[in-house]
Amino acid sequence: MASNVFISFRYNDGYKYKDDLSRRFDLNYDTVDYSEDEDRSFMSEGTIQNYLYKKLRSSSVTIVLLTPNAINHKKDYYGRYSDWMYDEIRYSLENREGNRSNGLIAVYTKEAKGLLIEKTSEGSLIKSVDNLFRANMMNVKPEYKHNSKDGWFDNDFDSYCSLISYEEFVANIPWYIDNALKKREERYKYDIKCRL
Repeated sequence: MASNVFISFRYNDGYKYKDDLSRRFDLNYDTVDYSEDEDRSFMSEGTIQNYLYKKLRSSSVTIVLLTPNAINHKKDYYGRYSDWMYDEIRYSLENREGNRSNGLIAVYTKEAKGLLIEKTSEGSLIKSVDNLFRANMMNVKPEYKHNSKDGWFDNDFDSYCSLISYEEFVANIPWYIDNALKKREERYKYDIKCRL
């Protein structure tokens, strides 16, 4: 059975990557892309919310495409989140009537890597960013932790949202989609955060 995915992306610097992923899904994988390209600037907030709910209800995995402009969520003058990527991730994680939460994968581009990952003498450190995907990393409950070393986490199993480079993701799309679906089925193992 095909997996249904939704790609959350920032249009101004992520469209070419989103378009490439959509083509790959269409050509090579048992995956149906439920993402959208519709201009929502003329729609009311309620219309957009209903539109997104419908799209997300049809999907089981959300891919957060991290480009430099998508690293941090946008806020309004009062400091409230005013960002459709934030809402897409939030809606993906919420259990709502008629819809279960989606699996979640964060895929970063080479342009965004330095904004997300810092190399240290002991390995790689994932930077703290103002993005809901980050709140769902390293969030496995202690009794289910794969990596037994204190303070260390297995990227593929100890985070509800795995952080994967674009190159790694496209090299093994079926494995990453299946892993996200497995974690979706085992959601109880994670402390899921649906809001910042």
